[in-house]
Formats: sequence, C-alpha cells, structure tokens
Amino acid sequence: MADSRLNKLANILTHYSLEIKAGDQVEIRTTPLALDIAKIVYEEAVKAGAYVLNSISIPGSEEIFFKFANDDQLDYVSPIRKQIYETFDAVLVIGAEYNTRALSGIDPERISRARKATTPLTKIFLERASNLDLRWCYTVFPTDSSAQEAEMSLREYQEFVYGAGLLDESDPVDAWRNE
Repeated sequence: MADSRLNKLANILTHYSLEIKAGDQVEIRTTPLALDIAKIVYEEAVKAGAYVLNSISIPGSEEIFFKFANDDQLDYVSPIRKQIYETFDAVLVIGAEYNTRALSGIDPERISRARKATTPLTKIFLERASNLDLRWCYTVFPTDSSAQEAEMSLREYQEFVYGAGLLDESDPVDAWRNE
C-alpha cells in the first residue's frame, strides 16, 4: 500500500513547485522505483490540463551505455532531449536510484566526454530556467540504496525525506508558501 504522504508530495510538486497549468508540456523523468509517486504526479498534471511525457529510465542502462558506447555514441546529442529543453514548460526529475555507485567502475573520461557533448543542452536548460521559461524540479524518492548511503534504514530515510518535504503538515503546499 502506497504511503498516503505521496498524494501530498504530488500536490506540492504539481501545484507549488512546478505550478502546472492547462496547456503546459511537462516531462516526468524517473526510474521504475518511483512509479508510485510518478503516477500520482502524472494524474495531478493531467487533471490540471497538462500534456505529459513520461520518461522512465531502465535500471542499469546508464552503466551499460558508458561501458559499451563508441565515441560517436558518447558525442551524440538526442534531438528529442533538445526539443524538450527548448519547448517544454516544466521538467520534473524524481531521483530514485537502484545503485548509487553503478558508475564507480566506469572511466571518468567517458562520462566527461558524454557530459561535454550535452553542454549545449545544459546551456539551453539553464538559460530557459533563469528566464523562468522552463520550470523544473528535482526531488528524491526514498529507495534502499539511498537509505544505505544515508546510513539509515529505508523507514528512517522515508521519515527524513518526507519530514523535510513538510509532508506531515495538514496542508504542505501552504506550509511551503509560508516557508
């Protein structure tokens, strides 16, 4: 059974953090570990009248990419990602890691090369965000691996994350506005 605080979190993300409204193009990006919250946010965004693109990462795919990609693949810039950064109104990234150290065995030069290739996208993203043309939010969804990194049990980490999100307040959106 899903934690009831997820509805509050979805409300904060949709109506406070991203201020989703009718006609907005919105991307929700996460992993399968955060499907519970992603579905609730998706529902809230659709109810608000947004056009939503779900981007769900395949666990382990980033490690596979950096291990096996050739130079052309490392230098490739996705035209789809470019279009999202150029035209979408809001992007929500829900961090939900399976393995926080998945890339520890990867040559940092390979990661650097791929990041360098996407520098123009980062520039577009940051420019649009600074002009308030692109609303974005990153949040964390508690996972076992994140809890381990925090040296906590999953339950303790959930309490920490949800407490920091003011999800125990009766009206978290109002609490954030007052913050």
